[in-house]
Amino acid sequence: MTGLTPFSIEKTDNFKRSLKKIVKALGTGFTELLIEALESLLNDQYPINSRQEPLPAKIHLPEEWTFHKLEIKAGKGASGQVRLMYLVNVDKYIIKLVWIYNHEQYEKRPAEKDLKNVIQEILE
Repeated sequence: MTGLTPFSIEKTDNFKRSLKKIVKALGTGFTELLIEALESLLNDQYPINSRQEPLPAKIHLPEEWTFHKLEIKAGKGASGQVRLMYLVNVDKYIIKLVWIYNHEQYEKRPAEKDLKNVIQEILE
């Protein structure tokens, strides 16, 4: 053990809803791939296949929070390109899962208005 405080992962209501849609589209085999990705996030919150994501307009995160998007290759084509959006709080060692989707659902990312509403709800 390195003595570092371990991070915890919290699933938001929106993440749970979006996860059901992805599992329905990709099958239960995707669940194992997602578990591996989440376990790796516990050790490295900013892996090479992630990037800091711009916030929707008029959203300002508290200083200790950052917003990221992780790429998960789950198969070929648009439906196999899965994205996991998450918030990281480095002070409290928390990762909040915001949204998971594939490019078949959203070409770039969910609508700004929807994303803004979800993030505001999480931070309240």
